Amino acid sequence: MKQQNVHYFPGHMQKALRILSGYVKSVDLIVELVDSRAPLASRNPLLNELAGQKARLLLLTKSDSSDPDVTKAWLRYFSKAGVPAIAGNLKKDKFVSLLAEASTPLVASKREKEKRYGMKKQPIRVMVIGIPNVGKSTLINNIRGRKVAVVGNKAGVTRAEQWIKINDDFTLLDTPGILPMNYPTREQAVKLALLGSMREDVLPTEDIAESLFIYIKEEYPLFLRDRFGIEDASKMTSEEAFAAIASRRGLLEGGDLSLNKAAYLLIKEFKDGLLGNISLEKPEC
Repeated sequence: MKQQNVHYFPGHMQKALRILSGYVKSVDLIVELVDSRAPLASRNPLLNELAGQKARLLLLTKSDSSDPDVTKAWLRYFSKAGVPAIAGNLKKDKFVSLLAEASTPLVASKREKEKRYGMKKQPIRVMVIGIPNVGKSTLINNIRGRKVAVVGNKAGVTRAEQWIKINDDFTLLDTPGILPMNYPTREQAVKLALLGSMREDVLPTEDIAESLFIYIKEEYPLFLRDRFGIEDASKMTSEEAFAAIASRRGLLEGGDLSLNKAAYLLIKEFKDGLLGNISLEKPEC
């Protein structure tokens, strides 16, 4: 597959980036959300620059969809790199206590200053950042315990900043998802398309599905057997695999097997979690 930069930077994201830069000084902690299935591809270098020297916490979301062993390996990886990180399922885990515990050492200087000057304990002002569809609004709703922010399973649902009081300890600033202006490799863009962080039509469906198939046959071949009856995908081309999937599922077009429908189905079943717990990236040991 030809490697090239992929450009995708809607105007509302550029505007949001300018606005967010003005909020950084007023927050105590920045929580950066990344998708646990691809923690590196789903980080945005623009947001890293934006955060500067502020206290940071990395939250690996959607751990119910990623390979649990790989997610643990990523937590060890970030720990060794000196990056405070936690992981979880935003729809089930209770993040109020997790956030309180994880943020305590990161905002210690603020608490010490309040005690030194006899000040009343103030809420920790938290900015939530991340690319589209990593779960920012879902996190806020989880912490608050009821729906307080718009949640959507597509790129770019949150388009305006909003301050939300969680409790006496935390006030959160929800922000729009911001993608990089371009991606170093097509591989990274493919991953983000699979994660739903950028529109699929930015890249051809066949390219996305081919990359996904090649990765799964190398890293999770049993999932192809269990889901599509493909016993040995190691020597298969993507076209052969799509033909097998189309035959298995009865995907036809004009009386012939539809490779396009099979490619779309593979992507959809990955996104729906039907293939199994798959991580698209693994840390280097």
